[in-house]
Amino acid sequence: MRLALAFLLIALFSCNGKKTTEQEGKTPPATEQGDAEKGPRYVKSVQFVYPMKYDTCRYGEETTVSFANNRRYVVDSAHVFFNQRLIARLDSTEREFQFKIPETKCGRNNLKLIAFHSDNRQGVATQSFVVQPGEVPRKLGYELVKTYRHAPDASTQGLIFHEGYIYEGTGLYGESTLRKVDLEKDKILSVLSLESQYFGEGITIYKDKIFQLTWTSRKGFVYDISSFALKTTFDYDSQGWGLTTMGDTLVMSDGSHKLYLLDPDSFSILKTIEVYDNKGAVTNLNELEYINGKIWANVWLTDRIVVINPKTGAVTEELLLPDLLTAAEKARLDSDDDVLNGIAYNEQKGTIYVTGKHWPKLFEIKIK
Repeated sequence: MRLALAFLLIALFSCNGKKTTEQEGKTPPATEQGDAEKGPRYVKSVQFVYPMKYDTCRYGEETTVSFANNRRYVVDSAHVFFNQRLIARLDSTEREFQFKIPETKCGRNNLKLIAFHSDNRQGVATQSFVVQPGEVPRKLGYELVKTYRHAPDASTQGLIFHEGYIYEGTGLYGESTLRKVDLEKDKILSVLSLESQYFGEGITIYKDKIFQLTWTSRKGFVYDISSFALKTTFDYDSQGWGLTTMGDTLVMSDGSHKLYLLDPDSFSILKTIEVYDNKGAVTNLNELEYINGKIWANVWLTDRIVVINPKTGAVTEELLLPDLLTAAEKARLDSDDDVLNGIAYNEQKGTIYVTGKHWPKLFEIKIK
């Protein structure tokens, strides 16, 4: 299908091909050719041949970027941009060039072509395509440090370790809570119950406040960390799943392959990260934790935790935890819901706490 489309484009647009090298620069002004006062006249003269929409390229891959032009408009020269960065200057005969995909960001990336014609005419074409990592995520090992009791009534949606205590957000309508737990004493110190119309989800701590999401209500809550007193609420335009803190930014998941960086004061979206591994988009991202410069995420309905580079969205490592519970313990759980969910980092010890929805145990592990 792609080959047939390429032939059709070439039939409509005359093409010649010659390689060039990548060059960096800035987008040329719209009046680079022609009357500076009137500006360029835009015409439908060019079209990308490759890559096409939904094509997938990988980091480090050498790919041929090519375009065709309408025979009515002679191309004097052309500039090609990758995510607004100039990557090629082509002369009147060049219609393709080799481009090595950089490790910039996963997911949708954009190409833009500006073709310069006589009489102050310009042709502009844009194309998006998908970029994903080429390498398989490195598998992490672990050793079990200690096992703690975990309240089996807790449908764990969020987990944090802070100043010696575990803070846990739990879900389900009519059962959702925010809790403070002393692991060593096996004691729940504080509990706040959400109103029955809310399904509690991920939690995080920023400064002296606890932030808690809800699943489909599109409403979050901000509490005083000491008293659990409600300080304010905030709204968002998606489902709420996982939440963590990365420096002065909140990171939220919504069950898709996207993570949203939020301003903790205005709750506006600062940036969206698309998460991919070497096989494609990683969906069902759930509970989150920020550990040593990486975002760790439970993948819902699996025993897999993925480790994400927040700069690119690439999954660099993965941790598989299928055997924490015994077969007898698993048999008492709902396999369609009571899955691994909950990651909390003890920075002082360098250990990680993990558990699951309604699990009878919480595990402290150390990554090898």
